[in-house]
Amino acid sequence: MLRCSLHHQLAHQIRLASSNALPTSTGVVARSKRHQRGGRNLSEHYHRLENTVRGKDALLEQASALSQGSAGAAGVQSIDEHTSSSTPKGPNIIAGFAILEEPKPPADDECCMSGCAICVYDLYEESLAAYKESVVALGSTLSAMNIPEDKWPSHIRTSQTQIPSAVIHSHKTKGAVLDAFEEMERALKEKREKRAAVETES
Repeated sequence: MLRCSLHHQLAHQIRLASSNALPTSTGVVARSKRHQRGGRNLSEHYHRLENTVRGKDALLEQASALSQGSAGAAGVQSIDEHTSSSTPKGPNIIAGFAILEEPKPPADDECCMSGCAICVYDLYEESLAAYKESVVALGSTLSAMNIPEDKWPSHIRTSQTQIPSAVIHSHKTKGAVLDAFEEMERALKEKREKRAAVETES
């Protein structure tokens, strides 16, 4: 009898414990899985970086094709499909050679100023250098083909003596922004080193 009453008490306690248990509804689980994170949506930023890299690759391909002289009198248009879809205007064509537009500098809000390994300013400078190399190679090819410079597009002519003041101002502004960013990075590095030195001493 004692055994039976202990058994009934144990069963009663188990029933009470199970009725007081936390609800395991799917709503609670679903809410915990949908935890909202703060921060910025970087998908658009990633797409811009991807388009910049694709444009740089197309410029490099064009420069290598021009430097190898593989583009003959019939002409070669070395434009990647991805590049032509990412640029709103088509390239200028002279004597069968495609001339891409000069890369545009990144907007102020495109750089996160966190010292990324792949910064938009670095990508811009690389694509600008590749663009300038391709323009020089194209100019030498057009000169070799005896095409007068007055028939060339104005932005690739070698006899340009004036540089627009807007271009000079944008380069100075970009230089000032990069200088300020590098100074901030240097100060943060010194602060981290001082903090590490204090922690090792104590």
